[in-house]
Amino acid sequence: MYSAMKAVVIGIPTLACYSVKKRGVMKVLMSKSKLWFYATVFGVFALSSSALKAECTISKEPVTFIVNVPSTLNIPRDTPIGTEVYRSPLIALPGSPSFTCGNYDYSFSGYNSVGGTPASGPSPLGTSGLAWQMVANGFLQSPYPKSTAYTGTFNIKNAGIRIYKIGEVDFTALDSGTLGAFLIGGKPLFYLATSNAITPAVSSCTTPSINVPLGKQYSSKFKGVGSTIGEKTFSIQLNNCPAGINSISYRLDPVNTALDARNGILALDPGGATGVGIKVTDSNGAPVGLGQTFNFLKNVSAGNYNIPLKAAYYKTSDTVVGGAANASMQFTITYQ
Repeated sequence: MYSAMKAVVIGIPTLACYSVKKRGVMKVLMSKSKLWFYATVFGVFALSSSALKAECTISKEPVTFIVNVPSTLNIPRDTPIGTEVYRSPLIALPGSPSFTCGNYDYSFSGYNSVGGTPASGPSPLGTSGLAWQMVANGFLQSPYPKSTAYTGTFNIKNAGIRIYKIGEVDFTALDSGTLGAFLIGGKPLFYLATSNAITPAVSSCTTPSINVPLGKQYSSKFKGVGSTIGEKTFSIQLNNCPAGINSISYRLDPVNTALDARNGILALDPGGATGVGIKVTDSNGAPVGLGQTFNFLKNVSAGNYNIPLKAAYYKTSDTVVGGAANASMQFTITYQ
């Protein structure tokens, strides 16, 4: 897993007191994004029995069925461990392959040929950081072994796969080919194969740099400590967002210090104006708490988006001294 914060520099080069005639500029610069990398590897599913009274019989010779998979598998960058990242459509199995067993206890369920088989949950796909489970007749199959007692015939009408993230993911492309076999009593009932090669891709948006000019301001415009002047709107731009992202959230953090993190007040860089800070709010004027995570969007469609924000001079003291007024902050965008 690789992650990086974005740098945001809010620069107001000067703050004028009465007759000070210097202009101010606020800059918001964005850099790197956190990245997650994903890959998909497939293994073998097996249904196996340990007969106590009789053997199971298979209805006919096994055939290969094709599971539809995307050519590009988009996975949100910050997907939590344990999340399902792909669910294939269920494919109908022509002729409904079947097997018949007598009345006895037997073990069945998933056997993983490319990694360990855990006591529960998905089975690892080698060292890919992913795990998988087979779906048969619409039900997830538990890891092998699972014992039960049954008399009669099993008809398998449909099958599919689900893939989960279980760790840091290798993002090597996968060729098409056989996934594995559904076994009963050590004999294949049918095989599954992928429809095409899969190229895993990280789902995230691009974020260009922004410049937000606050302009020349005079301290006489302040109405007292806690008041603001020179408010300007700006936005964090999220461009070229792919479909399939479940949610986007953001967090702002001061590079140096915060005068009041809860209320979004940034301290100015040393060596410039004093008695002033910079206040950051959302589009409705509510403070954006520094170090807090805010939800922005859910069920994201492909396209471009903006996180609207505002910034303004904020008076922190009865005495204001003019000069350069720069402040910096970082922001982190999280995709799940």
